[in-house]
Amino acid sequence: MSDQTLRQDPQQWDNLQPDQVIDHLIYEIYNPVSLLGSQLKRLTDDDDPLSEEDYESIFEQMHHAVRQLSRTVVHLKRYSEGRKVR
Repeated sequence: MSDQTLRQDPQQWDNLQPDQVIDHLIYEIYNPVSLLGSQLKRLTDDDDPLSEEDYESIFEQMHHAVRQLSRTVVHLKRYSEGRKVR
């Protein structure tokens, strides 16, 4: 099962073992967390002044990363609730 399948179909999480879920969580959160860190650093660095377009781009990228993290949290919550029911 590909990682893209898991992103598109959260029901696929139901079929995973806990160790597999942890592996996929690492994969799912690594990029957005890394992006948030690098973009936050760009916003707080005094070395390179940013244009209005830069700010817009940074905030758009950060917003996308937060949405991705939110979807991952929802998938994890559903997985956790499903395991409690079993």
